[in-house]
Amino acid sequence: MRQAHLLIPMILIAASGTTWGQTSYPMISRVEPTAVQRGTTTELTLTGAGDFSGASALLVEGTGVTGEVMPPGKVAVPIAKAKSGMKGQPAASAKVKLTVAADAAPVIREVRLVTPQGVSSTGLVVVTEDPVVVEADEKANNTAKGAQKLTLPVAVSGKIGAVEDVDWYTIEAKVGQTIAFSLWGNRLENKIHDLQTHLDPILILLDERGREVATDDNSDYADPLLIHTFKTAGNYLLQVRDTNYAGNANWTYVLIASSKPYVTSVFPSAVNPGKMAELKGLGVNFDTKTPLRLDVPGEAPDGPRWFPLASEAGRTQAYPVVVTRLPIAVEVDDAGDETPKAQAVTLPAAICGRLGARNDLDAYRFEAKKGQAYAFEIVARRVKSGADVVLRILDAKGIVVTEVDDSPGLGKDLRVEWTAPSDGTFAVQVGDLHSRGGPNFGYTILAESAKPDFVAFCDPDKINIGPGARMAVYVNVTRRGGFAGPISAAFDGLPAGVQASPLTIPANMSQGVIVVSALKEAKLGGSFIKLGAKAETGVGPIARTVAPYQEIYLPGGGRGRYVVDTIALAVTKPSDLGVEAKPTEVVLKPGESTTIDVTITRQGDYAQGVNLAVNLAHLGQVFASSLPPGVTVKEAGSKTLLGPKETVGKIVLQAAADAPSCEKVPIAVMGHVSINFVVKTAYSSAPILLTIPPQKP
Repeated sequence: MRQAHLLIPMILIAASGTTWGQTSYPMISRVEPTAVQRGTTTELTLTGAGDFSGASALLVEGTGVTGEVMPPGKVAVPIAKAKSGMKGQPAASAKVKLTVAADAAPVIREVRLVTPQGVSSTGLVVVTEDPVVVEADEKANNTAKGAQKLTLPVAVSGKIGAVEDVDWYTIEAKVGQTIAFSLWGNRLENKIHDLQTHLDPILILLDERGREVATDDNSDYADPLLIHTFKTAGNYLLQVRDTNYAGNANWTYVLIASSKPYVTSVFPSAVNPGKMAELKGLGVNFDTKTPLRLDVPGEAPDGPRWFPLASEAGRTQAYPVVVTRLPIAVEVDDAGDETPKAQAVTLPAAICGRLGARNDLDAYRFEAKKGQAYAFEIVARRVKSGADVVLRILDAKGIVVTEVDDSPGLGKDLRVEWTAPSDGTFAVQVGDLHSRGGPNFGYTILAESAKPDFVAFCDPDKINIGPGARMAVYVNVTRRGGFAGPISAAFDGLPAGVQASPLTIPANMSQGVIVVSALKEAKLGGSFIKLGAKAETGVGPIARTVAPYQEIYLPGGGRGRYVVDTIALAVTKPSDLGVEAKPTEVVLKPGESTTIDVTITRQGDYAQGVNLAVNLAHLGQVFASSLPPGVTVKEAGSKTLLGPKETVGKIVLQAAADAPSCEKVPIAVMGHVSINFVVKTAYSSAPILLTIPPQKP
């Protein structure tokens, strides 16, 4: 099977008598060890569901890290011993080798395995400066007596692999020594395609007699950060477990323990590229009165980015800051809480402040012009702030004229566009939703005049096609700053023998489809590719990178999506299905309907049920649609469920009486088959160009 989507409701599967597919692209569930040290070469095992056989390459995100598959590159876990695959699927694994340059950035990297069945879902690897130690024995360290001895600094790659699994470690501490114990666990699971439950880790520090000294649960998002200064020298125990004593074979973690400089917050939280930034840092094992220094790369893109910081005692761990081209304005003392007392700022600016105490409100006064649109985006939680920010716009008298909490796609952060109703003085006010505050409640307000702009996402993040086959990739755009024009999207870096149809999303649409096809002479293999989008505006061209969504299997069979960093494509073995649709150009008048005839070609002995669709949907929820406004699929007359031996279906399109005109908008018919109870594969027809002529007056 090829590219997976969670698209067919269970009732439809049952009705069509569909049975599960025999093959699947690899779905990585865990990487062991999960941490690799800079300047080393490490052997890793990728484990998950699907078919890992014939693995030929390992793709690794970013620079400074290269991967290769170790021979024979075949399934390494016998099916009889499978424990980590999805229900109805065996587990499998592959051995790979990762070589990390000494100067590679110490951040998390996405990895993907390339096989003849397709390129995999994402796995994650933590690149660290510290020596990596693997949990020696899953059972031996389940008691304090069997605690594994650690020598600092260290990065431990472990696993809470079963219910009631408790991992014990022991360290030797000196009087006055401060050690930071940082654990990456829950944060490593957001991008895992098939993981029904997530680790909720806790760290407990005990003395050698078993008495609790310190504990931490959720200081780093849902992960613990335990920092302790030892008053007594000796051996201490560290316990790692799930808060509810749950376990899962795929719950890996990386525990970093060190007495090196460790930063817990910085101020200001924004930096300009190409400049040396000096930041006030809080943390341990460095002089907090001496600024931390960061030489920001000139090519660093805007947004939250992770960098190690330089202290007088050495480099800290990587920490996130906001990279911005806007001038930086810093809160002085404590910004006032309402317009008359607010700190004056000049826009545009990246305003950096901190909610220093409970009930703190910070306001920044600016002069606005009537009719001018302004954009305010707050970056806080995305750079490890504890703040759940709320933004208000106040008029000159301090009356709230706009209030915003969370924004879609930004988690607990937010973005709003606001148009000034009159000339005059206004203020942007920031507070915490729960009236909290403290040293780690910093924020950056990106405040500027709203400019024509857009953001774009695509679904899916992996393209697996056999020679002669096709796949549909949906692009979704959100226009900003009054921009209302067309947007084009195109792939960059497609391998030889692979083509993609052109896409321009009209001004009155926010979604479109690109059909990617492999020629019959295309050679097997896989690589990362890029998808970009661009548009022309009255103030010049705009170019943006399209962010990919990875499909996430939710409990109960739901389909979730999570933004990942990489898009990958593989030319695979012959696909199980080919989809052809006629006509390839359709003129549909308002108020009328038309029929698209669909024929599927089955590869070899492939004989399973097929579901035809135009929209990317699952259990009644539409995730993407390339249909123009006013056009729908008419159930009456359509034949979308094909039995195991059927090859002919049809889609009836209906245009509303008031459907607006459009010209040659591409749509595609997909044929879906089941890999298992959860995951579906989508094959595509060639683009069908749909035109709705203007209505006659």
